[in-house]
Amino acid sequence: MKTKTLLMFIALSYSFLATAQEENFDNEYSETKKKANPMHANGFNYISFGAEVGPTLNRAGQSYPIHFALPTKVYLGRQKKGRFIIRTGLHYFPSNFPDRFVDVKRSYTTIIPLAVGYRKNIQKWYIEGSLGAALNTSTTVFKDSSIENWTVTYREINYGLEVGKQIGDFDVGVAVYNTGPIPFHILYAGVKTSYRIRW
Repeated sequence: MKTKTLLMFIALSYSFLATAQEENFDNEYSETKKKANPMHANGFNYISFGAEVGPTLNRAGQSYPIHFALPTKVYLGRQKKGRFIIRTGLHYFPSNFPDRFVDVKRSYTTIIPLAVGYRKNIQKWYIEGSLGAALNTSTTVFKDSSIENWTVTYREINYGLEVGKQIGDFDVGVAVYNTGPIPFHILYAGVKTSYRIRW
């Protein structure tokens, strides 16, 4: 009887030991996986929606002195030090052409970028850069409704640099973008604020 009890005790001990070793292995594997995967760490992925306004900085400012924008960004990766970003949105440039031409009611240009980049966090501050392409559309609306609107659409390179501060779920910053090849480009800046939704 004692022998059976002793053998059962030894078997149970081995069983518990094997279970503990499996749990340790799983934990070590999970930690290794976290270190190997840069998208896995503390933090959150999120999408941000913002509003932006600012001047055109180069000679394109003679026609488009100011722009308004609704930037949208997706931040990927769970790193606190930085995240990969996908940037898009709508940039609207009203033109002062109507002041020069009697028959023009209004004229404007829109820029819709699609760029990828990286955001580097420095405590509560950040700096981010992105590079991609943009769809540029210039539209002229005439006072005579019988004349069809004149529209030109083209694709160009687009890149930007942004510096700002994170305050809770809000970002406040200054951005500078360039669209098009130099010297036929639009260089513009903006002061922006955005709100992020975590996922």
